Amino acid sequence: MLIFSIAFKAGAAPAIFVNQVAYDSNNIKLAVVKLDLPNQTASFSLLNARQQSVYSGKLSKATQVKDWDAKSWFCKADFSAFQTSGTYHLQIKVGSKVYRSANFNIGPNALIKTTLPALLNYFRKQRANTPQELSADQNMLLYGSDQRVDIRGGWADASGDISKYFSHLAYTNLMSPQQIPLVTWSLIQADEAMPKLLDELHLKDSLQDEALWGADYLIRSLSKADYFYMTVFSYFKPDASARRIVGLEANSVTTSDYQSAFREGAGVAIAALARISKWNKHGAYTSGTYLAAAERAFAHLLINNLRYDDDHKENIIDDYCALLAATELWKATGKELYRTEARKRSNNLCLRITPAGYFMANDQGRPFWHASDAGLPVVSLIRYLKVETDQEFRARVIKVIDQSANYNLRVTNHTTNPFGYARQTFNYKNTIKEGFFIPHENESGWWWQGENARLGSLATAALLSSKLHSSSASPGRAKALNDYANTQLSWILGTNPYNMCFMYGMGGKQVPYMAALFGHGSQRGGISNGITGKEGRGDGSGIDFKIEDKGNEWRWTEQWLPHAAWFLQALTAMAEEKPEGLVLLSKPRFKALALAENGGHHIEYSKRAKVWLNSLATDSNFVIDYVTNTDGIDSNTLKNYQLIIQLDYAPYAWKPAASKAFEQYIDRGTGGWIGFHHATLLGEFDGFPMWTWFSDFMGDIRFLNYIPDFASATVKLENGNHPVLLGVKPEFLVAKEEWYTYNKSPRLHVKVLASVLESTYHPDSKIKMGDHPVIWSNPGKKAKNVYIFMGHDPGLFDNANYVRLFRNSIFWAAQK
Repeated sequence: MLIFSIAFKAGAAPAIFVNQVAYDSNNIKLAVVKLDLPNQTASFSLLNARQQSVYSGKLSKATQVKDWDAKSWFCKADFSAFQTSGTYHLQIKVGSKVYRSANFNIGPNALIKTTLPALLNYFRKQRANTPQELSADQNMLLYGSDQRVDIRGGWADASGDISKYFSHLAYTNLMSPQQIPLVTWSLIQADEAMPKLLDELHLKDSLQDEALWGADYLIRSLSKADYFYMTVFSYFKPDASARRIVGLEANSVTTSDYQSAFREGAGVAIAALARISKWNKHGAYTSGTYLAAAERAFAHLLINNLRYDDDHKENIIDDYCALLAATELWKATGKELYRTEARKRSNNLCLRITPAGYFMANDQGRPFWHASDAGLPVVSLIRYLKVETDQEFRARVIKVIDQSANYNLRVTNHTTNPFGYARQTFNYKNTIKEGFFIPHENESGWWWQGENARLGSLATAALLSSKLHSSSASPGRAKALNDYANTQLSWILGTNPYNMCFMYGMGGKQVPYMAALFGHGSQRGGISNGITGKEGRGDGSGIDFKIEDKGNEWRWTEQWLPHAAWFLQALTAMAEEKPEGLVLLSKPRFKALALAENGGHHIEYSKRAKVWLNSLATDSNFVIDYVTNTDGIDSNTLKNYQLIIQLDYAPYAWKPAASKAFEQYIDRGTGGWIGFHHATLLGEFDGFPMWTWFSDFMGDIRFLNYIPDFASATVKLENGNHPVLLGVKPEFLVAKEEWYTYNKSPRLHVKVLASVLESTYHPDSKIKMGDHPVIWSNPGKKAKNVYIFMGHDPGLFDNANYVRLFRNSIFWAAQK
């Protein structure tokens, strides 16, 4: 039977699609009404259990989604204003006929109170704990080996596949979902985010028990060599002893590549173990064992991750999974290593955001889309914000989260979309497209299914993002994100064109029961895959849902762990009791003073720098003032600034009060300083003597010569761990520069951070100095300071490494 043919049959009766489970009193409450003609009816009524009308409203203007159904019209019924608790249904009248919706509940926290017990029931029923599974898994054979290990526990993956996965689809490189580790981390997140509500519902003990069950499986999945086993594969056989630890390729081809990379479940597993170690609760293992395992696995992947990635290249999935791992380890231990790694990964994600607001998955122009974890980049960044206190890092991340949130709202509303279904951007046959569903022709060669996990993950990201702007400064934005999130959950629970509640055992119309081995068939609280694009359309256009398809109905009807995990996370984000660590303060973080020449051959650089600095100041919440001479500079002036930026401003012809105030500012550490290019034009120029103090500050040097015709060259970092070099490539090209030389290298008196490789000059030049530093800092001064020689060509602001260096330097030097 093809449900599509029933739901969209020409001339079919009008219908009302609602969330068939529960609406929270204070949240958006929308239904969608399907009509055969656009003006069949104009209003709706809300009736209580005694058939009394308690609320009525007007339907929105009728619209069509012609790619789904060219003959039906859809109107929205908004009853958000009604908040009284109870059981209700909606009703419309078309001509002499009355049509009603399924029943649903309204009440405070009604959604979580109704669905959370069901979700926990599902997880418990999916435990791989039958006698057959425990016996086989206790002595599991590694594929291609005679070695056996104890890998008991975990959860069966799906009602159509009772294997146990950290992840699968590894061979696609860009589609790997997070599975058992995600369930574990989600349970931990739920416990920590809403303790009062869990106590009220008497669910805290059962939820913690389930989380510890997951953590114990993660421990058993960690090999003696410190990598995680990726997959326990059932081969779809009823004999549990046939299971093996494997790597899995297309068409269920098994290999010995079972070592998990960050993106193949290991990153989230590390995050879960590190996080649960702070509970000081024991499952089969101690808290100390959980933490030690997380640290061992992380250290192993710092060395081996590229080897385990199938294409030996990291992509966005590595970044967000490794960010989650490093964040939880940093939070659990406070160690600098994990802080550094978390900042590196958050920076990687920030660099992947596009001007349009979607992320790039790799460095080859492939937009990030994901059938399960589309919201995880933002979720990982928001978790990172719970630990990060440095305002520069926080501001950068919050900006990216905002861009992503704005994109999701925008792309979802780019077209007629009465159901508010979350849309996405993807590359199909070398064309960037937008659509409702993932493309069926993708890197897997065969895998596509309903996307209820994707909806849950995007709902989670939207709810958490809305808390970044929960103040009165942006109520409209917070509401839009909250509405977007609730709309996705309502689609899962029945507000969809098939009138189908995909959470089993809940609502009115449900997916048929699906049997599975060892009793892991459909369970109350489990969520089926859901609706897809039309079968046979490679770009995922159209719409489809089937309960029979010659064995392929799993694409729509199979229950799957990530659907439930992400629904749980969305509930958690909705009910989170203390969303601390998320709000960016409105007070400016610091004030900066920039000196720039108002003429000469550096003027174009200074103009471009000013545009860039103004944009950065706006985005990152600081104030910047500009001067083109030192007439007004004295000690009283400089005490108002936490940072001085010397943009191509020479160290001579300063007013005496200004030079004295500047020396005191640097010597006393009143604020920080960044100098560029012309700041080392040290000597006797235009009748002015050399500023001896400034020469000493720069490493006891004197300007000697420069390359007047310019040359490109490679800059090589010497101290890549310095904060100003975070995210800067170890070597990067500068396309056009004068390359000053000095009477000697400043190295003996400063800390050199980078040098130019004179052997890479193009065209070659005889003007060289051998040891040629171009970025350095003087640790002998109390002020944080950094000199960056490059600063002549405005094209430097098109150089990502230079921009990163400049940006890093600002926020490092401005912070005491």
